[in-house]
Amino acid sequence: MLKKLTELKGCKEIEAFVLMQRLKPPHVPNRFIKNQPNGPPIISGIIDTTTELGIFCVYVADKEGKVIENTVGGPILRTKPAKNNEGGIAIGIGVMDSVVFE
Repeated sequence: MLKKLTELKGCKEIEAFVLMQRLKPPHVPNRFIKNQPNGPPIISGIIDTTTELGIFCVYVADKEGKVIENTVGGPILRTKPAKNNEGGIAIGIGVMDSVVFE
């Protein structure tokens, strides 16, 4: 990576590179509660989980690209089993979460 960045130093292409460090959040024992459309909620056993805090944004534009709405909606908290490296809510293994201060 360093070699490639050195080669691109001063070039416009360097703007396309994003350097990121993988975060390794702590594992926290937790339970998942998932609603079912026609039945009682499913409560999991206690499992190791990881949580991700993000910002939920709203962006709406028309066909011509004119921005109609571009705002921050607020925080979003997602939790998934610690053993799962990919995916989350979109593939059905994660849940939306709530912040609780003790």
